[in-house]
Amino acid sequence: MAVFRVEKNHNYTVMSNYHLRDTALTLKAIGLLSKMLSLTDEWDYTTRGLAAICKEGVDAIGAALKELESHGYLVRRQLRDSRGRITDTEYTIYESPHPPLPDTASPDTENPYLDTPDTAEPYTEKPAQLNKDRRSKEKEIPNGLSTDISNPDPIYLPAPLQGAGYDRMGYEEAREIVKDNIEYDILVQDPQQDKEQLDEVVDLMAETLCSRRQTIVVAGDEYPAEMVKEKLLRVNSMHIGYVFDCLKQNTTYVRNIKKYLLASLFNAPSTMGSYYSALVNHDMYGDGLRGKS
Repeated sequence: MAVFRVEKNHNYTVMSNYHLRDTALTLKAIGLLSKMLSLTDEWDYTTRGLAAICKEGVDAIGAALKELESHGYLVRRQLRDSRGRITDTEYTIYESPHPPLPDTASPDTENPYLDTPDTAEPYTEKPAQLNKDRRSKEKEIPNGLSTDISNPDPIYLPAPLQGAGYDRMGYEEAREIVKDNIEYDILVQDPQQDKEQLDEVVDLMAETLCSRRQTIVVAGDEYPAEMVKEKLLRVNSMHIGYVFDCLKQNTTYVRNIKKYLLASLFNAPSTMGSYYSALVNHDMYGDGLRGKS
């Protein structure tokens, strides 16, 4: 019989087991709730922000949030001013099911979790608030101490967008995600690795992941931002090595190194295999050696 071992060394997140053992939830909903509980309070809790760190797209994230709401893990409440007019919507995330909050209205649309599309002008309306009633902290917990966090500070969903700017609160979080994906701690120990060059790549990827543009230009072509981000989140340590190999072997003058690197990183998950296969074929059959014994 197969034996599975789980090694846990660092970077823990302590959270309730309730939702993990709730058989009424799909794995997608369980995973999304776990992901949200593991993130810092400064994270950009929008469907786009969540989609940027997940393989699923905005629609799938919205569907998972809707499922969490139907089971009481997410509660929406419409906020009203002194005249009774609806001014905002508050979303509260719980680690276990809760009944609807007072004054919660029925959903007005089929999918209430879709973010408002980006526009050239900054948003003027107030953002919907998201409170996380969480009991998880990504830190070492001393023995015997409670991990309860009472009265957590509210965070906002979605954060007000400033046209085509960057998510100022999610940048550091994005850098950490990139570093984990590319195994930065291991790469930086390689004496042949240029740390400054590696840091430049990490910064470039984090900036792109935090971009609020609807489209991003790569190698002169315009792509949907979500597609570009999804590809960058697939980049691992092998892709980084491939990009640096291509950079070393390039003999032409690179006028804009930032654009060149972005194009290389964007294409790496799709082209690395073919690139190294071509090198192997060249070594085996190239230079007039084909057919020789």
